[in-house]
Amino acid sequence: MKKAFQKEQGFSLLEVLAAIVILSIISLVLTSYFTNALSYSKSNQNRTVMVNLARNALFYMEKQNFASIKDLLLQEQQSGLAPSIQGSRCSSTQQCAYTGVFLNPEVLPEVLNPVVNNIQYELEIMYQEELHEEMKQGKVPGTEESTEERKVQMSQYLLPLQVKVTGPGGPKGSMVETIVEGYISDEKIR
Repeated sequence: MKKAFQKEQGFSLLEVLAAIVILSIISLVLTSYFTNALSYSKSNQNRTVMVNLARNALFYMEKQNFASIKDLLLQEQQSGLAPSIQGSRCSSTQQCAYTGVFLNPEVLPEVLNPVVNNIQYELEIMYQEELHEEMKQGKVPGTEESTEERKVQMSQYLLPLQVKVTGPGGPKGSMVETIVEGYISDEKIR
């Protein structure tokens, strides 16, 4: 029995060190994989928040007076400005530039400059002039096809908008933009 114990040998120091090195390399690769996956997941979560904020802004715009919003955007267009409603022009710390246009102007700063999960976002709602002109001419956007007269008439009741949300939603807190397009409709067809 003593001979059996004497013949047993353990691992040498070199074998143990080689195993530790191999396990360390594998664990580093797995750690970097999970770190990247977590960063990607967080980035996607922030983009989802940004898309939802843009949809919320479109929904808010839909509930406002259509004629007032259309007039505001067309006035800015005629004055040479980019026709848009910007969060930077309407914050809770300053007087909002759009006070007379909206039904509930004290809510507008929260719609245009929301804070979600302690992250500040800024929204800009832009009028899509080219798309609206194509609608007025009866063209299907992006093609040369003409549509029926009824669709041309509908262009006066629809206002194509683009909502751009800017915030630190990228990897390592970098600023990113998310754009959502949509329409608001006149109260007459709702």
